[in-house]
Amino acid sequence: MASLLQPDQRARFAEQFAAARRITAPMPAAERHRVSIEDVGLGGFLRFEGNLYEVKTISTYEREGARWPELAMYRLNDGTTQYLEWEKEDEVSVYVSREKLSFRQVGLKGKEHLWEISQAGSGEVRYKGARYRYHDDSRVVFFRDGGAKGTPFHQYLFSSPDKREFVGVEEWGDEDSGYEHNVILSTYLDPRAIEVIVKGGA
Repeated sequence: MASLLQPDQRARFAEQFAAARRITAPMPAAERHRVSIEDVGLGGFLRFEGNLYEVKTISTYEREGARWPELAMYRLNDGTTQYLEWEKEDEVSVYVSREKLSFRQVGLKGKEHLWEISQAGSGEVRYKGARYRYHDDSRVVFFRDGGAKGTPFHQYLFSSPDKREFVGVEEWGDEDSGYEHNVILSTYLDPRAIEVIVKGGA
């Protein structure tokens, strides 16, 4: 059977099987929903929405002195990568990346259009018939894999009316080096829906 697969398929399946074998000493089923996402570290395993994930890296964002983590997770079901961020104020809020989009897909005409919305403090983007109104924008610093040296970028947020979905635009670079933009759709995930299989490291 393996000989019938393409090389990239064989590599993906081998990676998926290797990840599955790293699930050692899973938590008892009765305890998995009692553990908070706050307690999950590198090498941890999570399940939500019918998919199983391994936490591969944990990076950090910082805005105005506040920090929050981003978990890069390998999805064992199909071998893709998905990102999860969580913040805690009165309670834990979790957001999961869903799609990487483009300016065209959300109705932005270019970086100047984005800047005009920011200066006006109002505006919107649209995707698949849904409207996302300008929420705010700010300078953010990204610390990759827990590193001490951060990389700054500017983040623009557009929110659905119920604040459960966000279109985030990351603007990296400057006038001298040029700009690069990442447009990402993220949605709220109820923390209680996360099943912690293995907590992982610190």
